[in-house]
Amino acid sequence: MKREVLIVGLGLIGGSAGIALRRRGWRVRYVDPHVNVDEARRREAADERAETIDGDFVLIATSVDVAIDILRDRPGGLTTSVCSVMQPLRDVAQTRFVAGHPMAGSHERGLAAARGDLFEGKRWFLDAHDDAVEALVRDCGAVAEVVDAAEHDRAVALTSHLPQILSTALAAYLGDREDVLRFAGSGLATFLRLAASDASVWAPLIDANRANIAPHAEELARVVREIVGGDASDAFERAQRLWRKLQ
Repeated sequence: MKREVLIVGLGLIGGSAGIALRRRGWRVRYVDPHVNVDEARRREAADERAETIDGDFVLIATSVDVAIDILRDRPGGLTTSVCSVMQPLRDVAQTRFVAGHPMAGSHERGLAAARGDLFEGKRWFLDAHDDAVEALVRDCGAVAEVVDAAEHDRAVALTSHLPQILSTALAAYLGDREDVLRFAGSGLATFLRLAASDASVWAPLIDANRANIAPHAEELARVVREIVGGDASDAFERAQRLWRKLQ
């Protein structure tokens, strides 16, 4: 198999993939108007810059709205993605496509935050088997796991998207109440870490998966009212059982 890929979006995820793949002998080109070729080479994330999205194998590492536009227009070749949703991309793909989602990331952003070991040992979900895509995943250091796209989107609404919304919502609420922040400890800082995430990535993502997120948001609001209303013990017990499982 020819080990060559064009990465669209050389930020944290795309840049980390580029670094990992080049270390394993891949030739990496990229499209990103915000990253000049000298920076890409200095960070060892790419060999050269491309002016158009072409080539036999493309990895889309952009926000989901941009990814959807690319997939609508891409005429041929193999394409995969690293967005946190699958079905909206699957619905518009006009060519051979495998939706992907590596379970790795950071609240930090951009090529400056990229690193070659970001995916090491992490799950990388795919919505179909494909030898070339699975080889790319392996060479990034990750473990490929094939899942149903719709099932994936329902699950990450709870495990990824809702935590981001909660962190962002509390940070936005506290932003108008700065007089209380001198009473904040390390626990608040830990909880609000996700609030530093890039709005240009997350706003389109939440919009794309709104149908799966909204029912859980309503149910979570019910649990909050339950706790605040004086029935907290059962919720704390359930929460502690989950925490022990995650350790």
